[in-house]
Amino acid sequence: MVKIGVFADTHVGRSIPNIIAEHRRQAFRHAFTQAINIFIEEGVDLVIHAGDLFEKRSMRAPDSLFVKEELQRLVDSQSGRVKIVMVRGNHDGTTENSVLNYVEHPLAKYLTVLGDKTMQGEPEVYQDGNLAIIGFGYTYYPSTKLVEVKDAVKLKYDSLKADYKIFLAHMFIKGQEIPPNVPEYQVVSLSLIKELGANFVIAGHYHKYLPLTEKSGTHLLTPGATEAIDLSDDSPHGVCILKLGQRLECKFIPIKPLHKIRNEVIDSRGAVQQPRWFIEKAVAAANQFSEQVKEGGEQGILRIALRGFLDGNRFDLQAEIERQMQNIRKENPQILHVEIDNALSEVTSAGISVPEHMSREEFLQEVFRSLGDKHMAQALSLAEEVRMALEEKASPQTGLLKESDRKPFVEKWLKILEAE
Repeated sequence: MVKIGVFADTHVGRSIPNIIAEHRRQAFRHAFTQAINIFIEEGVDLVIHAGDLFEKRSMRAPDSLFVKEELQRLVDSQSGRVKIVMVRGNHDGTTENSVLNYVEHPLAKYLTVLGDKTMQGEPEVYQDGNLAIIGFGYTYYPSTKLVEVKDAVKLKYDSLKADYKIFLAHMFIKGQEIPPNVPEYQVVSLSLIKELGANFVIAGHYHKYLPLTEKSGTHLLTPGATEAIDLSDDSPHGVCILKLGQRLECKFIPIKPLHKIRNEVIDSRGAVQQPRWFIEKAVAAANQFSEQVKEGGEQGILRIALRGFLDGNRFDLQAEIERQMQNIRKENPQILHVEIDNALSEVTSAGISVPEHMSREEFLQEVFRSLGDKHMAQALSLAEEVRMALEEKASPQTGLLKESDRKPFVEKWLKILEAE
């Protein structure tokens, strides 16, 4: 029997929201340490990380040293016999500039990073006894890329003698509860993965844990994140322990977060309410949360989501709620932060004005809609390339690319527009 520790989306170095950046950095480090502690206690033989080890945009040099030391602590605890396999996620950078390179070094013989060569049609494999893992690094168009390399991957899987043929990736899989506004081309079907020759899928990228499922002989494990990536998510986070033997066993072990996160939704549910109604509800929710963190001896972060219809000015209302929250925080410093997510619609004599809440993906689709489906897909892909280039190469002073980096993108844009 092989015992495997599985986790994903650890996002070490993440510092969002910026107003409590250092608290969030500590929280992600805390969760990573707790994950390693669990793997040590469980005595795992193998650890699998399904992408987004780091948060490339905001990580610092000590973050990579921290992760290397924690991985080494895990390996030392098992007298060097434990192995670690991981793939690159979208927050780990690109194939050309991956921050996973920071934890790869000549002495780290326990670590195998898979996936980027697979995307080029050269499947990378980790095999140990009864299991074989082929990794697949993050790409903006996973289905398209998988179809391109399908034959090569299937040939490799067919050549491997293993009962568990695991496909390790950082992507959304059909059957998960896909977040709103995720385009179809970023979601991969289990049937396509089965065509590759895999019978087990471990997928990062989706931040909520989903229990192990089986469909048509293919198992899907979604470990979720180890810490809330955004304050809107206060669901349980943790790691999974897989036992592969004559029978398959999987258990989820939650990680107690460093800070208690609470989401409160105050919704008028179709009715038009006065400002005082929302204020009283928000204050009551904050006072209740304050008492809970006091009793638990914890530090807490509260997010209040305002929804529905308001007879008044939504910005004046938010200012008053924020003032009330400041008073509550003064009385109880254990509340580190209160975030107000204000999506109220104002009712005026002219009727109802609904504020615009459009995701980046929706905005780009609207901008490129006139190009038609084919050219819109090309434009969206190019926009993603530009975004990643800006993350990696933009000037710290101006936020812009230098001319030599910008020129290839201009040429690609012109080709798309000329084709149209």
